[in-house]
Amino acid sequence: MRSLEELAKSARELKERGMSTYEIADELKVQADTVVWLLLHGKEGVKTKEAYDVYVNWNPIGSSVRRLTLVGRAMADMVREATEAGLMEEPEVVAGIESGGMALGLIVARSLNKPIASVRPQRLGEKKVAGAVNPSFARVEGKKVLIVDTILRMGETIRAAIETLTGVKAKAVGVVVLANKSGKESIEGVPLRSLVELLPVAKQ
Repeated sequence: MRSLEELAKSARELKERGMSTYEIADELKVQADTVVWLLLHGKEGVKTKEAYDVYVNWNPIGSSVRRLTLVGRAMADMVREATEAGLMEEPEVVAGIESGGMALGLIVARSLNKPIASVRPQRLGEKKVAGAVNPSFARVEGKKVLIVDTILRMGETIRAAIETLTGVKAKAVGVVVLANKSGKESIEGVPLRSLVELLPVAKQ
């Protein structure tokens, strides 16, 4: 998506498919109030205030295996740097967040020579809560786990993933994401690293 109109169109299409505001926010990686703004944007007779959010279009990376591989290797390099500096414990397993985080997770796992697991948080109303570890991938019980995802908004998906891992007696030792919109350096005490940080700047 390259324009605000395309983003608003996508939000409306997802709404027509029966998705809730919070599900659309997850899908587009924006805040829930931004989804409301997008749904109203361009409607005749409706005035909308200026939106204060950032949409991250990572399709040029996600649509190319070569670029995806290079980005995944860069994320793995950040993890190596953090573990060597003692800022993050050495992970035994890499866990990708379903669905987008799995592609990057596979590359990070391969770069670090670690097994790959898959974590699926679930949504309960407005909140993300503990979900499940996919049994088709590596086991995480009793292991130190690195969580991989694409875009971090408020951190609720990662918090739910940490809860999911804790529930099966695994320990989250680090989080690495492509882009961080939260401004946080850790979540629930777990160190966070990102290739790109998008920091909100308030208008005066």
